[in-house]
Amino acid sequence: MSLCGARRLIQAPGLATETFPLTIMHAPLSRWILAGTLLLGSAAMADPGESVAQPAAQPVAQGVSVGVSNFRHYGLLRPSEEATTLEAAYQRALGTEGLGQHLFLGGGLRFALPSNKVNFPLEVFARGELRTRLGFWEPAGGLEFGYSQVALPWQTLRIPFAKELFAAEDARTGPLYFAIHAAPLRFHFGRFVVGAFEVQWGPVGPPFGTVQRLHVGLARVEMQL
Repeated sequence: MSLCGARRLIQAPGLATETFPLTIMHAPLSRWILAGTLLLGSAAMADPGESVAQPAAQPVAQGVSVGVSNFRHYGLLRPSEEATTLEAAYQRALGTEGLGQHLFLGGGLRFALPSNKVNFPLEVFARGELRTRLGFWEPAGGLEFGYSQVALPWQTLRIPFAKELFAAEDARTGPLYFAIHAAPLRFHFGRFVVGAFEVQWGPVGPPFGTVQRLHVGLARVEMQL
């Protein structure tokens, strides 16, 4: 229809002929803006329950743990006395999918007993673990780096030049240690992970290489948050 044909002639009996414009075609621009604003506002204020529900984000796995263990040092010529430690630690996964959900980073404190064997009972450590889960079995392995001032007394041995040899060995025992960590006996039950006989082995220093540290976790309980 042409623009001229957009007008109608409406004639009623006894009345003059009048011309009415098509209001939709000739509505002012301000009315279009107002209508669009109302339409967008009503969409924004719509009930969120009517929209498509988004799946809830999976939380990152994290937990706190307590445990009991013992450790000793092994020098070139002799072992040290054994100490029992009480441990408290925190660990958190790096993500919720892929490798991140299996890689955990954390750290904690250990308190060594009995206190009469050590000059300072505390040590602090950081640990990275790679975990996997098969049913309720959740083995783990990784690395641990720590700082310890737990100076365990060495066992006495009667050998030639013992005093000189032992003094040289004491000089090679530093406050830092680096260990390979293996935890094959961990089991997952709901929010709890229980474990036993976790083993760590690595050098003590500096200098690293002569004195080794053997750490055996006797029992461990982790609660996931």
